[in-house]
Amino acid sequence: MTPTELARRRADVQVVDVRWPNEWEAGHIEGSLHVPADELDDRLDELDRDRPLVAVCRTGSRSASAAEQLRADGFEADNLDGGVLAWVDAGLPLTTPAGDPGTVAEPEEPADDRPEHLRRLQDELLGVLMAVQAHFGDTEPTDEEVRAFLRQRLVDQGRSPEEADEFMAALDGASLDGASLDGD
Repeated sequence: MTPTELARRRADVQVVDVRWPNEWEAGHIEGSLHVPADELDDRLDELDRDRPLVAVCRTGSRSASAAEQLRADGFEADNLDGGVLAWVDAGLPLTTPAGDPGTVAEPEEPADDRPEHLRRLQDELLGVLMAVQAHFGDTEPTDEEVRAFLRQRLVDQGRSPEEADEFMAALDGASLDGASLDGD
């Protein structure tokens, strides 16, 4: 949807701004709902399924993905072509949360405030998942094949076969809260 089309249909659609908080605070389309793209799945209940919506970001790229995701979830969703940059270029206003005239800001991803052990655990798990995918490719491995691969990976990383066996046994019923896959 073009900026002029959105301005004309503004009362008929819900505008969902999927940008980072710093971008939203600098300036957004008046009356839009701020739902950062990484929160969209968790906040679908805040959206009206009976009204069409238009996803908005800075250039139209992140919001195009959001609109696609929303359509997959059953929403009638469109994307603002060119994002808020095109909106401003069309001479249309942005506003701040305080009601002042807004501007377009460069995206700044919010700081990750999770504890270090959780960030490290996520990085380790992603590394393991990528290694499993690289090893097995498009084939569908059995649980036993994955376990054997993971055990061998531990040995290749310097653990003894006994330590690898103990670690694999511990995974069967363990909680990963605070755990580390590299033994730290």
